[in-house]
Amino acid sequence: MSAATFEVFTLFPAAISGFLRGGLVGKAVEQGRVAVHCTDYRDFATDRYRTVDDAPYGGGPGMVMKIEPVVAALEHVVAQRGPMHRILLTPSGARFDQRAAERLARMPRIGLLCGRYEGIDDRVRDHFVDECLSLGDFVLNGGELAALAIVEAVSRLHEGVLGNPESAARDSFALEDMSEGTGEPSAGSWLEFPQYTRPPAFRGLEVPPVLLAGDHAEVARWRREAAWRRTWALRPDLRPPRARPDGAPLILAAVLADPTTLTALGPVAAAAGARLIPVGTGRGAPRDLKALRKSLRREYGKTPRLVLLGDTVALPVASTAGSLFDLLASTGEGDLSAPLVLVVPPTTARTGDLAQPGADAPEDPQSGVLQATGGVEAAYLPARSLSPGATSGLAQTPSIIESSGPRRTCLPAAELAAAALAELCPARSTTLGAPP
Repeated sequence: MSAATFEVFTLFPAAISGFLRGGLVGKAVEQGRVAVHCTDYRDFATDRYRTVDDAPYGGGPGMVMKIEPVVAALEHVVAQRGPMHRILLTPSGARFDQRAAERLARMPRIGLLCGRYEGIDDRVRDHFVDECLSLGDFVLNGGELAALAIVEAVSRLHEGVLGNPESAARDSFALEDMSEGTGEPSAGSWLEFPQYTRPPAFRGLEVPPVLLAGDHAEVARWRREAAWRRTWALRPDLRPPRARPDGAPLILAAVLADPTTLTALGPVAAAAGARLIPVGTGRGAPRDLKALRKSLRREYGKTPRLVLLGDTVALPVASTAGSLFDLLASTGEGDLSAPLVLVVPPTTARTGDLAQPGADAPEDPQSGVLQATGGVEAAYLPARSLSPGATSGLAQTPSIIESSGPRRTCLPAAELAAAALAELCPARSTTLGAPP
């Protein structure tokens, strides 16, 4: 990627040049990797007072920047240094984001027009620029800060500006998908996972142990899940809409369920068009989740995706259907058309027993059902199954961390399953007790 060249048109060139005296962008300017030229509108005013503004036609408060000095400045720079992609910075423009930065990084020369007062005569917008951009839904006194933000966001995508080019690929909103080779690549964008450095403990605040253990595969998994949690808690709009494909098998796997629970789950599963399969309950039933997984793979020709109904600290916990499908699409084989198995845990067991084989497993002959997880990938606790105020998560905490405690639910298995199926199958009735 060639050097980036920016032409900034402003009434305050010192504000631009001052910023460029430090930081990585300033260093890139010194090295010739980035070029930034400032042009003062006042140099193209035609009167002795260097007037660049006037009262608005139609009346109203404030002043409007005149068209003559703005167009004269543009034409002068084009004549001196060549054409450019011209951008008017205005709150009424399209929002500048990482996709826009990546697009602009492919352009050799970019012109940034900074307005002041009530803005620039709109004939400039209509006839003398290529696009309009805004930093967001707020108003600044002028476009200089917006211009600097664009200069930095675009410059850091050019070769040699950052010390480690991989840093840009892993930033929030980067095109590279956080799945790192698993699941569906480059679908939407993610917020960056949390970062930590020395010391490992500070005033009782500790770095997540997984980052200190030296297991690179586990670190990659933790980072994927942390990016998923943070994005869905704070910016779900960054993720593409996903849903279960029509005809994809849906299964309720009731682990060690007593006859009363199975009787209650039957109409719930039927109403949603799901199969109900008891697990570990005797003759004809799979002895554990691993056996169930093998059986379904033989039957459907695809590896089933197992999701625990409930909460656990050992698995990423989704609270909406969209976040669950997004997680499943972005990890593992990423196949949403494979059988989706909702694992209903035994009412006497903590969900952690299913997620962590051998941890606090009950000491009875059936403990193997709990220990043989057979590839449970995630947990699902639909928000509608929680009481108001019980959905403690990243969006409700003052700091953006990944240590939110588990959100236990005491709902009976049938009610929890009905709430989950209502989210996963919105077109079908999953009311508890509905006829098959």
